[in-house]
Amino acid sequence: MIVNPEKVAELIAEIAQEEIMTRFGALSEGDIDTKSGPNDFVTAADHAAEARLKQALCGLYPAADFIGEESAAADPSLTARLDTEDGAFWIVDPLDGTRNFVHGREEFGTIVALIEKGEIRQGWIYAIPDKGCAIGSKGDGATWRGETLATLAPKKTGLRGYRGVGSLQGRWKDDWLPRFRESFETEPARCSAYAYINLARGIRDFSVYSRVYPWDHAAGVLIAREIGGKAAYLSDGAPYLPRVTVGTPLLVAGHQDQWDFIRTETGLT
Repeated sequence: MIVNPEKVAELIAEIAQEEIMTRFGALSEGDIDTKSGPNDFVTAADHAAEARLKQALCGLYPAADFIGEESAAADPSLTARLDTEDGAFWIVDPLDGTRNFVHGREEFGTIVALIEKGEIRQGWIYAIPDKGCAIGSKGDGATWRGETLATLAPKKTGLRGYRGVGSLQGRWKDDWLPRFRESFETEPARCSAYAYINLARGIRDFSVYSRVYPWDHAAGVLIAREIGGKAAYLSDGAPYLPRVTVGTPLLVAGHQDQWDFIRTETGLT
């Protein structure tokens, strides 16, 4: 089932304004908590937005189950359901870039993907402070602020990207990472929402991640693919699937040729 993409975008924007922006810069100490570590924040805005999104999205497509970042944090077994190719799921990060949000940095968003039978069918990335939405539908292309995103031209020089590689393990950490750092200009990926939007718009050329959660990546991968990009694991070239993976790098590039070039330049044999 394909839902009305504009309707979903309107719901995301409304909920973001009412539950997230009204709290930006106004959080009390009791509104902020942590999860896996001292910098892994969760706030009242995360919880309130996720609850509203669950109600709204499941109202549009009642047959689809809901997996939100905060519900999965409370019950990690929820993500195991994605290991099968059965059913439909709304995958939601209600507030991506929560650390930025807590520290008053205007770079955070809401990410929503619709998965059916293991396939990413639709995706939305809403840049909350900028009030702009990127939308992708499988086979129908991608848009930013309602304008069609064109296929990006391939580049092999001057490539710039994002990195989120703190969870690399083994040879990927010891051998590949130094080679990667020497070869390419990168900056920390502090917010997946903005990283994918900038990739789709050609502002950045690639992103590399070592801790991959579906609510951070499913929508962005679909959008990247719809403009001719590629998202696959460097270990074996396996295409991204909406699963949880940790330790081996996922490379997402705005053009397939760039993906191949980066792998060749930094690959392990």
